[in-house]
Amino acid sequence: MIKIGNMAKICGVSTQTLRYYDAEGVLCADVTDKNTGYRLYDTSAVEKFRKIQFYKSLGFELSEIKALLSADGESFRNMMIKRKNAVISDVAADKEKIRKIDELTRDPDSINYFSLFDSVPFIDDPEVVGKWELCGELTARNDLTKINPEVSAFAHRELPFLPGGAFVWIWFWTKGVLYRLLANGSIAVPNPYRIVEADGEKYMILEFIGNDCIENGGDPVFLLYRQTDTTPYTDKTIRKRIDNTDLPYIDDPDVLGAWEAVDFVRDIFDFDPEKPRCGKNDLWLMYIRFLPRGICVKTVKTDKAPGDIVLRYTKDFVLCDSELTAEKYVIKSIDGSDYLFLQHKSGDYSYGGLEPLFYVFRRKEL
Repeated sequence: MIKIGNMAKICGVSTQTLRYYDAEGVLCADVTDKNTGYRLYDTSAVEKFRKIQFYKSLGFELSEIKALLSADGESFRNMMIKRKNAVISDVAADKEKIRKIDELTRDPDSINYFSLFDSVPFIDDPEVVGKWELCGELTARNDLTKINPEVSAFAHRELPFLPGGAFVWIWFWTKGVLYRLLANGSIAVPNPYRIVEADGEKYMILEFIGNDCIENGGDPVFLLYRQTDTTPYTDKTIRKRIDNTDLPYIDDPDVLGAWEAVDFVRDIFDFDPEKPRCGKNDLWLMYIRFLPRGICVKTVKTDKAPGDIVLRYTKDFVLCDSELTAEKYVIKSIDGSDYLFLQHKSGDYSYGGLEPLFYVFRRKEL
């Protein structure tokens, strides 16, 4: 659950605005502590807030937005048509709003309510460009001598700031704020920063809103980073690991067909068919299909419906040219069933330099 203060930072509004929305019944807190009165929000409230802001941008009043959020299909379309006519009569120049309303009338799911990069105007800050190394957590936010080296596992040991605020791995930035994209890509968490100098070194104090703040209502921590260089890196040069994907195609009849994900393990030897470590609902990668001539298709979970990623493969490797990864696979027979173990080379591998984990698939019988 997200505390109201952290919710306000994520949404870019004041806590007073959120309290007003609560009072109006438009965006109510999911939990209110009876003893303290603190409001706590589920992560789904962030998406609801974005819908409210989107409808406001089209000229709807809060009372209308409240009705929109609970309207059935016909009522929703009628309200959209009514608003369209009002826009046409009031301001003929508002053609973009009319286009968006038309799209919503045809398909309420057709609009992307939030564009991460469009909503964050870039302001340059040349002195942050380069790499920053984690020193630890400040026990007093303004005292650089009081550092606890034990920090959250979600606090990255190194932060890259690319020129122009460019997106790299899960980060992008504008002056004073470093944004961290959550795993599902639906929320960009703002982490304010400020630069200080001490003993000839340049440091960054980062107010880090970690996963604990979002999932359990924890408080932000203040992390101290030291600038290690000012190199204007690119996405490719910031990667710690780049695989050779320029491998010749070698046929592998044994791997042909469809495989269903059943587990996710640290090492191949950790897998036990009787005691999976991950439930199927927790697996991002759902299926993988190996087709003739080196075509490989991964089916992954998305916010709406499963989506397909088309890749290449050659014997022993699945190749991704855009991410520069060669994921090794191994087929093993266990208790009469065929299992495929596939390395998962995410940003933790490419940018963080960590060893890859393994997805486990069972062959789907035709």
